[in-house]
Amino acid sequence: MTTDNELLGLLQLASPSLPIGGFAWSAGLESAIELGWVKNDAQLKHWLLTMLQGLAYLDLPVLLRLYDAQKAGQNEVVAYWSDFIRASRETRELLFEDEQQALALVRLLKGQGIEVNGLPEPPALMSVWALAAQSWGLSAYTAALGFAWSWLENQLAVAAKTLPLGQTSVQRLLLALKPELIRALALATSLDDDQLGLGLPGQVQASALHETQYSRLFRS
Repeated sequence: MTTDNELLGLLQLASPSLPIGGFAWSAGLESAIELGWVKNDAQLKHWLLTMLQGLAYLDLPVLLRLYDAQKAGQNEVVAYWSDFIRASRETRELLFEDEQQALALVRLLKGQGIEVNGLPEPPALMSVWALAAQSWGLSAYTAALGFAWSWLENQLAVAAKTLPLGQTSVQRLLLALKPELIRALALATSLDDDQLGLGLPGQVQASALHETQYSRLFRS
């Protein structure tokens, strides 16, 4: 059962107001919209479901491993998985997005007096997220579900600012995709180490093209 303290920790960690700059990044979605690949609700849903496969095979299972390794004090394992996920960021912007949010979260934890010496240098966002989750009383599962929700909410915020997408459509997509987050996490928990990692060529191409996009709102 989720305790009140864990629920409040989850709300804090997954909140859009968490000061790590998540609102500034689109992870390639802005470019996909500019290129005309995502033009309406249906195409946006398809894009998000595809991106969610990346979370299921990479971000979420690595986060679970980082959480367990940190809890056990296995710094070498933490360093391995942090390097693994950083190496899986396939464009300059995707890696920079990961780095900047990780460093912002490190600053936040330090400001709260939380010890961060066990983190690798430079840390991956997932390694810092796992540490924040433990510090705020979250289980590994809750931490991963919170990250998935935060990712989805941010992606829909990007779409609302760049598409003719009203708030009713945003809420409809949130409701439709909530079960998919649970399915993605269930898949993430079932994977062996040698099954981790997934390339998404469409996102990689969109992210690479975004680096030279003439007019843009977001940093990735």
